[in-house]
Amino acid sequence: MSLADEFVERRFIIFQCHKCQHPAMEITTKSALEDNPDGSKRYQIETTCPRCQATDQFVINDGQEGEISASANSGKIAKVANIK
Repeated sequence: MSLADEFVERRFIIFQCHKCQHPAMEITTKSALEDNPDGSKRYQIETTCPRCQATDQFVINDGQEGEISASANSGKIAKVANIK
């Protein structure tokens, strides 16, 4: 299973909200971006806090398959193991 398959809309990820510190965010959008040089597809993942509705986003397969960028607002890197 590829990294992109793990990030599914409407699932939750243990990833603290940058605004209210709620411990989990909902994956609300997964948007395909351009392909990487290794042929893998980049995706932008947007998350929303269920408590305060703050949003954050990061890119998976960032530059190559398996890489996850730091989030735009918190600067933290999401982990696949934290998807519930």
